[in-house]
Amino acid sequence: MMLRDIAHSRAGDKGDISNISLIAYDEAHYPLLGQHVTAEMVRWHFAGIVRGPVQRYEMPTIGALNFVLHGA
Repeated sequence: MMLRDIAHSRAGDKGDISNISLIAYDEAHYPLLGQHVTAEMVRWHFAGIVRGPVQRYEMPTIGALNFVLHGA
């Protein structure tokens, strides 16, 4: 399964902090996002771009995860 098949995203930045939101198309897929899309995986995916920590915020009521990438 490809991530893009079950979720869409939005992104933005301010200075050296980037923000990526991942939103499930169907609330039934939210647990999959929570299980597989970790802060560590996001940091690994953006290795070489992100120099600082990655924080993950869970928003289950809207089926979304928000990632804040420091030092991007």
